[in-house]
Amino acid sequence: MDFQTLWTRGRVKTHLLLHFSQTIKIITMSPIRQIKSLLLVLCLAFPTLSFADEGMWLVQLMAQTNYKAMKSHGLKLKASQIYNEEQPSIKDAIVAIDYGTCTGSMISRQGLMITNHHCAYNDIQKLSSLEHDYLRNGFWAKSQSEEIPLPGKVVLFLDRVIDVTDEYREELKKHAPEREYPIYSMRKVNFMLEKRYAKEGYEVSCNAIMKGDKYYLYFYRIFKDVRLVFAPPTCFGAFGKDTDNWTWPQHKGDFTMYRVYGDKDGNPAEYSPANTPITPRYVLPVSMKGVKEGDYAMIMGYPYTTSRYTPSWGVSEKIGRSNPAMIKVRTKKLDILNEAMNADPEVNIKYAYKAFSISNPWKFTIGESEYVKRYQVAALKAEEEQRLDRWIKADPDRLARYGNLLEELKNTYDITAPYISSDVYYKEAIVNGADIMRLAMRVRGLESSMIREKVTTLDPKSTQCDGFRDYCEKYFKDYDEATDKKVFAALFPLYVKNVNPKHLPAEVTTLVREYNGDYTRLTDSLYARSFLANQERLYAALENFNLELLANDPVYSLSRITRETNQNLRDGIRDNEKKNAYLRTLYTRALLEMNRDKTLPPDANSTMRITYGNIGGYSPKDGVTYSYRASIDGYNEKYVKDDPEFDLTPEALAAIRTGNWGRYADKDGKLYTSFACNLDITGGNSGSPVLNAKGEIIGLAYDGNWESMAGDLYFHPDYNKSICVDIRFVLWILDNYAGATNILKEISIVE
Repeated sequence: MDFQTLWTRGRVKTHLLLHFSQTIKIITMSPIRQIKSLLLVLCLAFPTLSFADEGMWLVQLMAQTNYKAMKSHGLKLKASQIYNEEQPSIKDAIVAIDYGTCTGSMISRQGLMITNHHCAYNDIQKLSSLEHDYLRNGFWAKSQSEEIPLPGKVVLFLDRVIDVTDEYREELKKHAPEREYPIYSMRKVNFMLEKRYAKEGYEVSCNAIMKGDKYYLYFYRIFKDVRLVFAPPTCFGAFGKDTDNWTWPQHKGDFTMYRVYGDKDGNPAEYSPANTPITPRYVLPVSMKGVKEGDYAMIMGYPYTTSRYTPSWGVSEKIGRSNPAMIKVRTKKLDILNEAMNADPEVNIKYAYKAFSISNPWKFTIGESEYVKRYQVAALKAEEEQRLDRWIKADPDRLARYGNLLEELKNTYDITAPYISSDVYYKEAIVNGADIMRLAMRVRGLESSMIREKVTTLDPKSTQCDGFRDYCEKYFKDYDEATDKKVFAALFPLYVKNVNPKHLPAEVTTLVREYNGDYTRLTDSLYARSFLANQERLYAALENFNLELLANDPVYSLSRITRETNQNLRDGIRDNEKKNAYLRTLYTRALLEMNRDKTLPPDANSTMRITYGNIGGYSPKDGVTYSYRASIDGYNEKYVKDDPEFDLTPEALAAIRTGNWGRYADKDGKLYTSFACNLDITGGNSGSPVLNAKGEIIGLAYDGNWESMAGDLYFHPDYNKSICVDIRFVLWILDNYAGATNILKEISIVE
């Protein structure tokens, strides 16, 4: 069933089957939960249904698939004002940052771009030092000459999208070899079509939607001269840190500003002092009108990935095996990093981004596990699978095409089940554990180069050694040996004790036995004998870098043997993984065909999407109701002097306590910092502009609430909320706190 033919309705409605016991319970419902509709009111005779819209929709198809529904929610724009390939439109102001890690938007005719503070956290950390602590104190350029270039930073502007489904399928038939389990996507075919449609000045990317139901080519202009303009102090940008993360209400002023530069003609160019700010094709106006409950809102951005078509066995595997292992290792690592960071300001700067990059998914995974269980997602999906099984068996043609799809799919998960925990503990405790193990993985590239070139010694002046030294300069800038030893000593035993003994290298068992299980002494010995433990020894080793040196290094040897053992483990189930991937494709196609009368939103895949809904609060449990917005009062209520999460700089505290909100106050005299809305977002949407019915910025998306943590697997229409910084709070920080009038003058503010 062609996916496009399913997109014939502006919204999807699902019907719930109810039964009564002592209380009324939902017993069946589409487990895919692509539909943002759920029973809101129950009565004894008949259920009363309420419908809404869910999905991260393909923006290029918005006019055909979603526009009527968007209008019904309150949109006042034409579809062509949102997405237009011939005339300037809102899509021209939306950018992917670093190939989709976050989203940004253009807010001035001089190339000014706004996104989240946490999207810029890595940049700010790398620029920070004890002398210039931009994390603590913030940064703002008083003129364009003071803006800081960021090598490697890129932003992508989407130009157009074309459908190449028929061509892709034809090429796949030609070039995909005969195999037991056919694939729906092939890198060779991607490259072939990208080359066929190549256009000077553009990067072309081929993306499959819904496991090959559709194929699209995306044309981007990529700008590589991006400079830091404004970053608030962390006490604003990350107020509440882990404690408030993924919760509501919270009060972060989560924004940062960059400027995009091009050559003299406004085209993409590598960094040069001669470059000038670009003039964007479209600039978003900024609204001062604020929000009220029920207002229309929409978000355009680049959501990274969702997996809402995962079958019940995949959900159970993630919640029962993968997540617990990840949580266990990261909890231990975060405890060590936080202790070290709180004890030493220099270590705090070095490890700030490392800790953040661990803690954000760590807390998300805790919430995901809790709410996937609470919402009984696996059971809901199992009910859908039963319906799918009956649908397949009800028709001879469908039975011939899908056969025992569900039984075979379940078997593939059963086969991998014994290996999942071992694989996760290896990745979390070894690959992503201590920094020294990550460095060892990097050294593997040098070894591979030597083997490929059939040499035993590497020339210290070779391009490989020069490139590795450049990497090490950045690596050791943010490295503390004492902290890293503590991480290794804590995480290595988690690997040893939690990996299935059958999957543990014999050499590791021997190593642990040699030190009688004393992991501190073992760690001290490894670091003392490895050239990877500090910069001086490593650089000395590069002067005579040879294969014998690698073979004798205890840390590199440990990295190699654990890597090879895990690789052998993966190789043993490779055919089963291929079968699982093939059956997952069939499973998705069967679901599409069975639901041909419904509009099923595709999973996110880092392509531009649009989601829409309304501003509003929610009631997560009996007796608890959350308002749709939070105010600056939360800073005074949560402030704790010298607390690593809730402290404020003296300047920030003074600005708040003056109570001077100026033109940024709401009608009730309060300054509001954030609001909640029922828009469907995920990672990659961070920094996305939240737009009102007229297409004006009212805020920036930066988080989700705790009750939405199942969102990558299942969207709960009552509880999934996007948390957004109020744009008026952003303007207040720029104006009243920082006095950045040079930046404010650029922005088109609508009163």
